[in-house]
Formats: sequence, C-alpha cells, structure tokens
Amino acid sequence: MTPQRNTNATLVDLLDRVLDKGLVIHADLIVSVAGIPLIGVNLRAALAGMETMLKYGMMREWDERSRAWEKEHGSKQEISLLQGEDVILKMLGACYSSEGIYAAWKYGYLYLTGERLLLYRENFGEVLFETPLVKIRGLVIRKGEYFTEKKEREELYLLLEGDKIARLSALDVAQLKEAIEKRMNELGYVLDKEPATPVFEERGAEFLTHGEQLICGGKMWYLVGAEGIAGQTWSPGHLYLTDKRLCWYYDFK
Repeated sequence: MTPQRNTNATLVDLLDRVLDKGLVIHADLIVSVAGIPLIGVNLRAALAGMETMLKYGMMREWDERSRAWEKEHGSKQEISLLQGEDVILKMLGACYSSEGIYAAWKYGYLYLTGERLLLYRENFGEVLFETPLVKIRGLVIRKGEYFTEKKEREELYLLLEGDKIARLSALDVAQLKEAIEKRMNELGYVLDKEPATPVFEERGAEFLTHGEQLICGGKMWYLVGAEGIAGQTWSPGHLYLTDKRLCWYYDFK
C-alpha cells in the first residue's frame, strides 16, 4: 500500500502535533500464553499539552488546585529595578511566546516603569518579556480568544523596531495602552497613529511562504473532492487572504 500522507515528518513534527492537537487512545490488549488468553486490558488514554487539555475541559480541577497551592506556598521574588527607576503601573498580564516547538501564553505581572515595559514572573524571579519604551513604534488593540472558553478578549499588539510584533494580554488592556502612550508622550517619543501590524495567526507559519503577509482569515467549510473510496466530504478549515493568494487550509491533512 502507498502512504496517503506526507511521510517526511520528524520527531519535532510528531511532538508538535501531540502537544498542540492531542492524541486519544482506545485499545483492547489481550495477553495470551500458548493460545490461552490470561489477561485483558482495556486502555483509554489522552495525551496532549496542558493548554490543549484545559482547552477541552480536562484536568481543570487539578489545574485549579495547583494554582491555589502555588499561590499560597510559592515564594515570590521582588523585581530588581534600575537605580532611580520607578514603577508607574503594575498589572496582571501575559505575553505570547512562539519560541521552540510549543507556543503558549506566559503569565506574570506587567510592569510599566519610566523607561521600559516588562513582564515579570515573581515565583521564579524571571523576566519573560522586556522592551525599552524608545523601541515601541505603535500600539494596537485587537480581539483574541480565551484558550479555555469560547469568548473574546482584548489583546495589545506592540510594533517594535525591526518590524517585530509583541502580543500582550492584561487585566485592563485599555488602561495599559493609555499608560504607555502617556509616558511615551512625556518622554517625547512619537507613536505611529495607524501602525501597520500584520494579522496574527498561529497556523500561519505552516503554510505562508517567505515574505508572504496574512491580511485576514476565518473559519470556513470546504467541499473536498472524492479521494480513494471516500466520496465528497465537507471539511472544517480556515480560509485565508494573503497579499499573494486566497487559500483554504485544513490542518489535519
């Protein structure tokens, strides 16, 4: 038989698919000796990254207990400020990180000081994100989705030097944006009034070509033609408009 899927996959591809999409196993195992069945095992298991587990309603009680215990017993380390540096605003927040094989939100406290913006995780004394205010070229508020609930939230996009984009979430995004703009105005830094920030799409890296920019996208069903013994089938996917083409993408193929 000829494989119907791309076999040029690596271990990284496998880990990425398991962590992001998850794997559900239903299996019956029978152990026999001399043709006589002795032991039967009915196996039901789910394997996925924690963010995917929580997204589909699994292990939420464990997650809540772990967070409550860590909040009560975790040792917090105060942030180290530069000499003469004052905190203008402190707020619960997060930044989106796509480094490595697993993309996820990293949570901590957002600190706006007189010269920089940073995200700090007190329990580990770790700076998760940092940028000097002078490197911020524009600010845009956009809608995003909670990974555990089907509802929208506001996210703050920072356009940085070198056309880099930082994606932040906060307890009050509007207040954070206003505080950054006010401080930058005091320092005499000029922000772009209508910065050209690209549309953020987690699946984009899987099909965009070099230099191709995503303009917009959304969920869309597509009637897939007959293949093998299977007839025409409606499949869920995403329709994308880029600066070069219009395409429908189905990330399970």
